[in-house]
Amino acid sequence: MLSFNRNQSIAVTWTTDTCRAVRLRVTGNACQVDACWHGEVGKDGASLAELVLNAAKAVGADDSSYIVAGGNGQGWGMADLQMPALKPEELNNALSFELRKQTPLSSDKLHWGYRLLPKKANGTTQPVRLFYVRTEHWNSWLKAANGLHHIDALLPAPVALDPVLEGASLIMPGGPGTPGRYEYAIGENGRVVIPRDETAPLKLSEALSADLCKPGPVNDLPQAVQLGFVPTIVLGLYGLTSCINQDQSTMVPLPDRFHARRNIPVKIAAACLGVYLLGLLIFVLAGNLSGHATQLRQLDQSIKKVRAELEKLQKLTDPKGVERINLLKQELLDNTPNRPDFPTALLAVTQAVPSTHWISDNFEWRDGQIAFKIQGPTKEVDLTSKLEDSRFLGDVTERLSTMNNGSYTQRFEAIARFDTEIEAEVLRTREEQKQQKLKEQLEKEQAALKEAIQQKQNEAADDADDEAILEEEDENAGDDSVEIDTDVQESEEE
Repeated sequence: MLSFNRNQSIAVTWTTDTCRAVRLRVTGNACQVDACWHGEVGKDGASLAELVLNAAKAVGADDSSYIVAGGNGQGWGMADLQMPALKPEELNNALSFELRKQTPLSSDKLHWGYRLLPKKANGTTQPVRLFYVRTEHWNSWLKAANGLHHIDALLPAPVALDPVLEGASLIMPGGPGTPGRYEYAIGENGRVVIPRDETAPLKLSEALSADLCKPGPVNDLPQAVQLGFVPTIVLGLYGLTSCINQDQSTMVPLPDRFHARRNIPVKIAAACLGVYLLGLLIFVLAGNLSGHATQLRQLDQSIKKVRAELEKLQKLTDPKGVERINLLKQELLDNTPNRPDFPTALLAVTQAVPSTHWISDNFEWRDGQIAFKIQGPTKEVDLTSKLEDSRFLGDVTERLSTMNNGSYTQRFEAIARFDTEIEAEVLRTREEQKQQKLKEQLEKEQAALKEAIQQKQNEAADDADDEAILEEEDENAGDDSVEIDTDVQESEEE
């Protein structure tokens, strides 16, 4: 059964030379036609835009009405597709690819959109009705619709089927240039268009069930005229449902001049009320902050006063003075914060988290007990010890560790408190050990560097010695050759 979410709607349809309009009203689980009008260009209006204006006036359209318009039957097409469950951006890209299969025209010559149809029981796919219209025909529709106050939807009547007349076939007359009748029957994957070249008269009750919509004054018109109101009544039924709101984000967008501006006084009043509530909230917050600052100043003054009195009483040695000093010390301790505040704890967590990770969701603070989630590309194993090393956090526990889409999420709980003397001493010892290790590592690196330099110097010295030995051997070889020549000469003289 069709579900209605508004009480009244108006539908206007036209061809190149005629126009029809109806006003539908909900009565119980059905609806009825309260008013209808039809006219021709030149007879009931000088132009098509003027004819559309006269049609809207005739059925009582105003700024508060929901108006659905439908152009003539030329230059458009639709296709019912079974698509997988996709995100809106992915579905839009997939339908853009499917559009190339449905028409040879390029996308820059078309305006297109789609409607999400009701799913079948236990269905795993999403039925989608793809609607496209040539740019020149879309512009002609907008030109004809200039006579309307506004438009909530602009589409041919067959595109509006389902859930309107879901599970039932519908016979509609063809538009200009497409004579005859066409049956929009139920197919396996959506609507199937079947030509009906019938010459016998067709009554309105045979094309549209009276159980769903009572034709009212349309029954008083000639039988040949009644069938032309079928597309108009279908669009009127579509305007009574919530589909018109859901489809506005996916169908062909309308220019701003056609956007409805209904209930403007109510919207202005709501905006004023919102501004007033926001101002009141800011005033209350400012008052709370001012009172908190005053309390802090009073507390600071009290602490200074107690400290001054304590310094004076420190000179006293009698038992009464000692007792008073102890009381003042206890009062001073009671007025001294014994744990870090919220900004200090948040800063400590931020400093411990590496730059590759971040704090996700809310940072929960409940009277010193904190809980937060850390998210990043890897699991930070040492984060618990890093948080524990902070002197403002303690009792750190990892409660949860999950991975989703390559991102790790770790949930921690901790208590905002100052380190005890033992924890502070352990932390200081750990830091000293870390510094000592760094110092030893640095000394090892410096010793290795010096050894490498010394080795280079020794190699250079060895190379220099080798060159000196070679030069000395060359000189000795020269002296030997001279002595040999002298001996040879003396032998020849003898």
